[in-house]
Amino acid sequence: MKKLSCQEEICPPQPKKSKVEPERKVLLYVRKECDEVFDALMLRAPTLRALLEAISEKYTVPVENITKVYQKSKKGVLVNMDDNIIQHYSNEDTFILALESSANTFRVTLSEI
Repeated sequence: MKKLSCQEEICPPQPKKSKVEPERKVLLYVRKECDEVFDALMLRAPTLRALLEAISEKYTVPVENITKVYQKSKKGVLVNMDDNIIQHYSNEDTFILALESSANTFRVTLSEI
């Protein structure tokens, strides 16, 4: 007796596994105006929250105390940061980081280089 293969028998097709793409990590290089050397900020995801967490870890600033985050373009345009802007960052983008404190709050400005 001949054994039938799965193709010869009526077998239901195997369901395709859905591709789950891991969240894209972004590596940014930042330095303060007075520094010569850059620090690396690894964003676990391209979001404003991930940027705040990375700045908090690197510069020991509590996330909840960061009230404003801006990006300054090479043309000098100052923009409120949001997830949309960060999603367009590429690995190894470079910025000058300005941390300004007032009372118990911090304002962060990333200036493009």
